[in-house]
Amino acid sequence: MSNNNVQLWQGPDGVMIPSDVNDTNQIVSYANSLTEKQKNQIVAAFQIKAYDMAAEYAWKKAMVKLKETLATLGMKFIGEMLGRTDIDEYSSIDTALTDYTTIELAEQLGVVSTTAALKLRQSNELITHFFSKDATEEIDNISAVQVIKSSIQYILGESDISIAIEFSNFRDRLLSETLQLKDPQVDQVINSPLFYIRTVTSILLSSIKNDKGARLEHSLANLNLLIKSIWDNLGENDKWNIGTAYRDVTAAGNTIASAGLKNALLKVGGFDFVPENLRSVTFKKAAKELLETHFEMNNFYNEPLAIKKLANLGSTIPAPALIDCIQAYMVVFLGNSYGVSRAAYPIAVEKLSEISRERWFYYFEKVITTDSVVLGKLMSSNKVSKFSDFLNSYSFNDFTGLPKDNQQLYDAVINNKTQKAVAISKTLYNRIKE
Repeated sequence: MSNNNVQLWQGPDGVMIPSDVNDTNQIVSYANSLTEKQKNQIVAAFQIKAYDMAAEYAWKKAMVKLKETLATLGMKFIGEMLGRTDIDEYSSIDTALTDYTTIELAEQLGVVSTTAALKLRQSNELITHFFSKDATEEIDNISAVQVIKSSIQYILGESDISIAIEFSNFRDRLLSETLQLKDPQVDQVINSPLFYIRTVTSILLSSIKNDKGARLEHSLANLNLLIKSIWDNLGENDKWNIGTAYRDVTAAGNTIASAGLKNALLKVGGFDFVPENLRSVTFKKAAKELLETHFEMNNFYNEPLAIKKLANLGSTIPAPALIDCIQAYMVVFLGNSYGVSRAAYPIAVEKLSEISRERWFYYFEKVITTDSVVLGKLMSSNKVSKFSDFLNSYSFNDFTGLPKDNQQLYDAVINNKTQKAVAISKTLYNRIKE
């Protein structure tokens, strides 16, 4: 029997630091990748109550190490994984990736575990808040310890972190072999959570757009092998990515890749997901910039410029960019644990209110259960209440006939049943990740 919780690869859980260890001297002793001098600098800063200095030093060391590990895969591949056409082999990993994107990608590629990624995202939120222009107080010792402990436990504690062996081996197989349905790893892919299916699809599309010869042929064959089995489980944005890849290789005159992708799309009736023009690319790029701005330093200060750039593109959002735009406007609207950007928030409300009933229904019917960013936001009672007020205020409050999980989440939000909505969001989020 197929296991719906099979994990093709899993990131390491880091070094084991006892849960009751909160003394900086003890914590830094686990930092095997730091020199004694570097360890002493963290301890010394903590002793003089320079908590900001200690936390920032540990965090920056951790992020540099994590980015260097990801760079071993090649910057072109990283760009394809992120859908970033501005990243090529000559791009600098330090400037190409934000800390938030680094953590997301590290989890996806098996560098860190799901638990590690969760703790690192929490630390990133602390860092971005306390070191931003919006902070009204300095970081406290408890928050600083949290940042330092996560940095060491999941990154700096390892002498040499690397891409998960299972991921590396399976990636090699995808690009160097034409697999068969009876292959155990193919069965694992088909029965894996969306998180893993999405990664496998990204790997294949990256190869199809960039490789030639045998690697291209294997990638096309493997996508055609998998697509009928995984299509219904893919998120809407993932389907648009396949359609966009077909458009790109066709425009580039890559006849082999174009024919192979066309064959795959024909198998699932997927041509509705092929963009008709380049207008959607502009919207998607602006939405991605706004999303990354939200998760970076001084987000409340920088969000207004980023959201105006997206809003000024027009009120009619192209279908291929709709999901990206809703997600970007939603993170600004929902904010983080420290509030919202006062200047950007009204624009987010205005743009979300302009989205038609039909498109909101589509979002709840097809998208929300695979939108890990928005689900992550809805794991907070006050954000559920805020979303509930919005949907009711603009009369998006009578949707019925949604799939079971979608309907339960929608009903919980509409009726402001915060605890239930939070619980459902957590379940759906974990389903994507695990």
